[in-house]
Amino acid sequence: MGILRARALKLATATAVALAATLFGTGPAVADYQPTPVIDGVPYVGSELRRQYDYSYWGCRNPDGSGDAITLEWLRDGEPLPEERQGETLQVLPEDQGSRISLRVHPLTPGDQGCPSGTQLSTETHPVKASSRAMGWTGRGNFEPLARTHDGRLILYPRTYTYYKGMCEGPCPVNFSSWDQPRQVGAGWNVFNIVFSPGDFDGDGFNDLLGRDASGKLFLYPGDGEGGWLDRRQVGQGWNIFDSIVGPGDFNGDGTNDVLARDGAGGLVLYPGDGEGGWLQLEQVGWGWQVMNKIIPGGDMNGDGTVEVFGRDHGGGLQLFSADGEGGWGGQAYVGSGWNAFQDVAGMGSYAHQKYNNLAAVNQNGDLVLYSTGAATTGLYGPYGPVGNGWNVFRELL
Repeated sequence: MGILRARALKLATATAVALAATLFGTGPAVADYQPTPVIDGVPYVGSELRRQYDYSYWGCRNPDGSGDAITLEWLRDGEPLPEERQGETLQVLPEDQGSRISLRVHPLTPGDQGCPSGTQLSTETHPVKASSRAMGWTGRGNFEPLARTHDGRLILYPRTYTYYKGMCEGPCPVNFSSWDQPRQVGAGWNVFNIVFSPGDFDGDGFNDLLGRDASGKLFLYPGDGEGGWLDRRQVGQGWNIFDSIVGPGDFNGDGTNDVLARDGAGGLVLYPGDGEGGWLQLEQVGWGWQVMNKIIPGGDMNGDGTVEVFGRDHGGGLQLFSADGEGGWGGQAYVGSGWNAFQDVAGMGSYAHQKYNNLAAVNQNGDLVLYSTGAATTGLYGPYGPVGNGWNVFRELL
């Protein structure tokens, strides 16, 4: 009876251990545990990349418990970047455009409890593109709304985004953001009947604005990276044949930003940017767009490296059009009705600093609310927020 009881106890103990392993994992990792690092951020000039904090290295700690016992090494096209660019975060620069970024993690104590036994390498990003509208206006790669008032003033809402790694006890994967003080960054912009951002159009790494006047002249206002503007210059004429002009980002996949313009017959024309403030050969890329009363560039909404464009029809229905990254279109989906209830809708980047951009909309109460596709390509989630109030004082979001 004692032998049977001992065997039963041994079996019960083994079962409990197996159950605990199933429910709670196997405890601190051993030498054969090899997590793959993941990069958090988007591959655009002006973006800030960092290691995604996903608990993979939790347990591989410095002796004093101050942080993960690992070092990070940033690579461009497989080669380590200079020492002065190494660190917890990587600011993507114009010189990185066209390259792929990866991250290598080195354990300080290889094979120790909780630490991998060797160096680990992330997957590479998509090729780095020119700074898009999603990177904001102050060089910090943030969701930063810019709006035009009815009397022609431009008001900027800068945001500070902070990654709080190592600033709290235990794992702290939470990111924080706060609005800076809004400020006026322009006046007299009511001389233009169309104003929009193409992202970085002249290749200096900072986002720009384009404005069309009543005579059809198109002017470039280069951004200075601090929320202001450099001297303007004319980059086109005869643009009064178009009733809608927008900046979708990189539509044709060459890494530089482009412009889409709709003529009075509903034809949609692509004006590829040359990355230096000029144009490549134009091409018609759509017909029948006169059924839309608003064309809304969303940027990369689902993180696949190509851009999405939304069209709102006169009945308030919203259609999503995905670019194929080669100058044409991929999928199309109907994503909802009632969008004519919004005063304005615009794509201004990711509020949560993720790889998925948001649509921002001003509702009838003047609230700024957000919508997202996430990784999906057929629908929108939301509204989230509001993330702001009183936005009905503006003529439009830029």
